[in-house]
Amino acid sequence: MIEYIRHIEEYFVYGQSSFSNLLPSEEWGNKKLAEKYLQKYWLTKQEYLSIWKPLQDSIFIQGKSLPDLIYHPKFAIIALMGGCLFLEEDFLQLQKTLQEVGEEYFVIIQHSQAFTEGEPMFRMKFPVNITWEELLSGNYISAVLLEMSYNEYFVFGSKGNWGKYSANDYENPLDIIGFEPKLERFFKEHFNQSKKEQEKIQEWLPKEYKGLIK
Repeated sequence: MIEYIRHIEEYFVYGQSSFSNLLPSEEWGNKKLAEKYLQKYWLTKQEYLSIWKPLQDSIFIQGKSLPDLIYHPKFAIIALMGGCLFLEEDFLQLQKTLQEVGEEYFVIIQHSQAFTEGEPMFRMKFPVNITWEELLSGNYISAVLLEMSYNEYFVFGSKGNWGKYSANDYENPLDIIGFEPKLERFFKEHFNQSKKEQEKIQEWLPKEYKGLIK
């Protein structure tokens, strides 16, 4: 059985389709584009378990989500305002960072939540040099993956030295990025924040993070 067949069928007619800012409602439901996209970028269960799951567990603490700490202690962390997996600006910021640190691929693994039980879950693998336009090319699959504000995701690469957790379902949605200290200058260079944004994020942070993120 094709692992992503339920994604194609269940999101084809979707009650939340009106939420999309990336795909007009009248264009929703192009199965040909959705299937082509998943054929190119779906991460198989076998590859995930053999290669990527061990990396995920070396970065993120298993079974944790906000307000708990989700990174192992060796990682420095920064926090950004969240709400969805990617907007174009923050995707390009991450892409530039990953290109500078020599990353070749990144994966997106959906984190199971109470309300997602029984839903098809995303496992995707993308080359770091993918364009924003190509990331959007999956029609309704791209829209659900990138914009669904209740889904939460782990994002990480093959080097095991950075990760991003999209805590979109947290009471105040946050993106928590963790990285080994040697990469700090790359992430802080590309993820500059205004003083106003920093102050707002400090208000939103769970108490476990307040002493770790300045």
